[in-house]
Amino acid sequence: MKKLLLILVLILFNHISAQEIKEVEMCDLKFETNSDSTEMTVYKNEKLLSGKYKISGVFPGQYSLTEFINGKAEGKAETFYEGVRIREKYFINGLPNGLWIEYDDTGKTIMRKIPYSNGIFHGIAWSYGNDSETYYWYGRIVSKDEYEKYQKN
Repeated sequence: MKKLLLILVLILFNHISAQEIKEVEMCDLKFETNSDSTEMTVYKNEKLLSGKYKISGVFPGQYSLTEFINGKAEGKAETFYEGVRIREKYFINGLPNGLWIEYDDTGKTIMRKIPYSNGIFHGIAWSYGNDSETYYWYGRIVSKDEYEKYQKN
């Protein structure tokens, strides 16, 4: 009896921890966005996506791994090209949140960092190559000024 119970617990644990990844083509999905395009809900065959999905069909050799809860992206989403991670981004309840990072085609060099907060740019966006920074304050580009003792430098 103890062995049977142990086996059942192990099977249940394995089922919970090994979530199936469902494969889908981008052209089979329907996207609905709010008025400012910060939030997106995703459907397939009129049903909200739920679970982990491998979404392909945007570009040859490229796919994304994204988890959805009730049609909204949730947690870390990664995009791969020819098996190499080229982008990672984060979502909370379908809204972009946190730092989105883009890599070069080797997946080793960071090319761009883009900060999001509740679906809009917020923070310092950084781009490699020209070593530029763009400053966002709740979706609006702002300038960087330096001050010393309340005086602008």
